[in-house]
Amino acid sequence: MREVTTQQRTPAVPAGREKRPSSTSEAAELLRATQGSVLLRGGATKLDWAGRVDEPDLLIDTSDLAGVLTHNPADMTASVGGGTRLTALQRHLKGDGQWLALDPPTAETGATVAGLLAAGDSGPSRLRYGGIRDLVIGVTLILADGTVARAGGHVIKNVAGYDLAKLVHGSLGSLAMIAEVVVRLHPRPSGALTITGTADADQATAAAVAIAAGPFEPSAVEWISQSGSGTLLVKTEGAAGYLDSSRSQLTSMLDGLGVTTRQLSDEDAETSWQEHAAAVRGEEQETVVRICTLPTRLGGLTSDALDIAAAADVEARLISSVSLGMHTVRIRGGDAQGHATAFTELRERALAQGASVLLRSRSFEVDGLVDALGPPPSTVELLKRIKTQFDPAGRFAPQRFHPWY
Repeated sequence: MREVTTQQRTPAVPAGREKRPSSTSEAAELLRATQGSVLLRGGATKLDWAGRVDEPDLLIDTSDLAGVLTHNPADMTASVGGGTRLTALQRHLKGDGQWLALDPPTAETGATVAGLLAAGDSGPSRLRYGGIRDLVIGVTLILADGTVARAGGHVIKNVAGYDLAKLVHGSLGSLAMIAEVVVRLHPRPSGALTITGTADADQATAAAVAIAAGPFEPSAVEWISQSGSGTLLVKTEGAAGYLDSSRSQLTSMLDGLGVTTRQLSDEDAETSWQEHAAAVRGEEQETVVRICTLPTRLGGLTSDALDIAAAADVEARLISSVSLGMHTVRIRGGDAQGHATAFTELRERALAQGASVLLRSRSFEVDGLVDALGPPPSTVELLKRIKTQFDPAGRFAPQRFHPWY
């Protein structure tokens, strides 16, 4: 699968202050020998997430901290350098009929294993396999003062030490540099089936609930909004006999909900999932927001997004991992003020209903018009203490979580 290039928004750094260490020890020595703020950059696919990072004194590019360090096919584990691109790891594992069960939309644009862990990013297959936090069994971290910390290991049931992998999950490079990652693997599915149909948000929700209550074990249930309706994608994986049974039962169940379905050919399915990934990533000049709710909130969220967008003279598109309650809203068209107004109002409504909201991308014109983070969560004091414990000088990712801390 070819990799898609995107515009990178790395803050400028002074000449000579961009470094590419090639080993954990070299990266640790680099941090010990320097002072000032630090930005960690892997595939540069998530630099826009949350708050913008200020111009750093030092930029550490992890591109040379890459490669498969160990791979034990019998134990189904592997360790990789943090800068390893997910696509490169999947190619390596394919020869042994294995894969790291992740399919994030940013994989095609160069996402690295450490970057995915730091961002907590995942894709449609999270429904069956869990997210990256469920697949990482060990990490090697480098703290801001150059201290190297290790947790977990190559044994899946290893419970020794603090679970540092879950601590840095979603930290967006603000706590530590992820130098090495140990992951558990899965057998590569022997076959896959994708069924699609036209459905509105309520039908998609009903389908997700019915599938969850049924005998199915789908790998993904996704809904992509379109003008007046949307497209439902349901993916199952396994042996031929299981796929045949799933096809019959899923088709019958969805037909009963008013969703007329058809099976996609392997080629059409691959194209549809690539288009889905591109839709989740969004395009230049769009404001992209991730909102996590109860799965049954899709209908209400869709109505809110469309109403808010119309009032702000912009357009809203939704892509939903409906069974997981993870929704992506793309705000497009109109002007910067319209984007800011729509995003702010949408976040206020979502937070009032107990949702979580993450701003994933926006144009620089929108930056000065929005509060990227919004009101702090109830856990903000705990987050501050963790930041102080791991990075007391505040070196990593300055302003990423400003004004929370």
